[in-house]
Amino acid sequence: MRITNKVMQNNSLRNVNNNKVLQDKLNTQIATGKKVDKPSDDPVVAIRSLRLRSDVSQIDQYLNKNIEDASSWLQLTESSAKQTIAAVTNMIEQCETGASDQYTVKDKLIMVDSLRELKNEVYRTGDADYAGRYIFTGYRTNTSLSFGNEAKNQKYTISQSFSFEDLETMTYVDTGNLMDITKANFESHTGDVVENNMKSMTYYRFRLGYDDLDSTMSGQAELIASLRNLNLKDASGNPLAISPRLETDSGAAYTAAAAASEPGSANPLYLAVIPSTGEVVMSKEVYDAINNAKNADGTHQTLYVDYNKTKWQNSDLRPEHYYYCRTVVPDSSVPGGQKTVEYNKEYRDTGVWNQPIEYKVGFNQSVQVNSYAADIYATAIGRDIDEITDLADKLTGVLDQVDMLKSMKEDTVNYGSQAQQAAIDTELDAASKAQTYLTDLLQRTFSKYITKMQGYLDTANESITEMGNRGKQLDLIKNRLSDQQTTFKELQSDNEDADITEVAVQLSSAQVSYEAALMATSKMIQTTLLNYL
Repeated sequence: MRITNKVMQNNSLRNVNNNKVLQDKLNTQIATGKKVDKPSDDPVVAIRSLRLRSDVSQIDQYLNKNIEDASSWLQLTESSAKQTIAAVTNMIEQCETGASDQYTVKDKLIMVDSLRELKNEVYRTGDADYAGRYIFTGYRTNTSLSFGNEAKNQKYTISQSFSFEDLETMTYVDTGNLMDITKANFESHTGDVVENNMKSMTYYRFRLGYDDLDSTMSGQAELIASLRNLNLKDASGNPLAISPRLETDSGAAYTAAAAASEPGSANPLYLAVIPSTGEVVMSKEVYDAINNAKNADGTHQTLYVDYNKTKWQNSDLRPEHYYYCRTVVPDSSVPGGQKTVEYNKEYRDTGVWNQPIEYKVGFNQSVQVNSYAADIYATAIGRDIDEITDLADKLTGVLDQVDMLKSMKEDTVNYGSQAQQAAIDTELDAASKAQTYLTDLLQRTFSKYITKMQGYLDTANESITEMGNRGKQLDLIKNRLSDQQTTFKELQSDNEDADITEVAVQLSSAQVSYEAALMATSKMIQTTLLNYL
């Protein structure tokens, strides 16, 4: 093969250029700190780098964003729940104090005022939000727990479930016409305001989630129908012919239920709804029939009651966060401009409240961050406080009547006749008896609510425990992801990062080789064939 000077020159220049390319590659590695500048430099390293970068990016997302957001949500939820627990604990303390004999009636009435304020505090914490999303309202994070300033007249048809455990034995103190007495008409009430007319009676009831229900019979068609469809039976298994009724007067309903519970009653199958108080009251026989309504396994049957409510107050809790319900809302896209919206249909069908908000916090791993309003903010808390408040108001009214009659008794100038004094004595005895009944009932109600409030507290504490477990789970995941992040970044560094010391040595060697090649080439190309001619 004939080698010419031109061939030698081209080969030398190519080799010098290759040396220069090597220098450029090594210089780029030092400048970037990476082994490869483009995928073609080393496809294996490039592919592995893409995979490791994806893993590191995912871990960064989980560790620095998802877990932090989830942790913040849980912390806010736990903080709100703890405020609620503090309020309920204070309620228990007030009830324990009210149940004591060491305090006067007026002291106990002050305790009732404290309970009213604590109730408002409980529900205020339920409207806590995280980044504009309400934290206790399931999937409806844009809807507050209570109506607040959005309270308006909007009809809801609510379906609520009950069992025998929800029934209560209640006491009603009938004060007759005592509250109608004034200084001007007291003599006309001498015959009806007597001790024998002041009665303490027992009746049975279960309480709906709300009071002030629609009071017309047509408005309560669902409720009356659902009560009629309970299909209750007596102890012998015979169907009971119960005719549910609507009662607008709560006192009359309590009295009728108590009378129907008496042995030998002419109407032992009494069952009525009181829209104003949101109660379904019943006689002893109906109460026993509900107790006998059991499943094959011996557990009590679930009773479903439908009712309507249209008028809402600011402090009312929205039914869509607690029950299956329906309401009509404006919608211009449908004929008629309105449509019916159903809430929590799955709850009605399965009996399970399941609206978890989950954050993905790891590879194939999620953590629920939300808790449900029903687990902490039971509608019964407010209903209990309202009832004890009504009882306190009734007792306050009786105390006022007692004070008025006592002052009249002492005012012998205006009420000095023997007939007047006798009438005052009769009515004062009746009022004192009513006061005794109501005072005793208030004290027993305080005692009863200690247990009920403790139940609410236990439920809230269970929810707090679940939040703590989720927080601990997040901490474990965070620690594991931190370790994984370190490991993957080390693998990424080993795969991508160049060894600067080694590259510097190689670059120095390449520079020496490059300079030597230039010297050799310069000497070689100086001699040509012409030098020998």
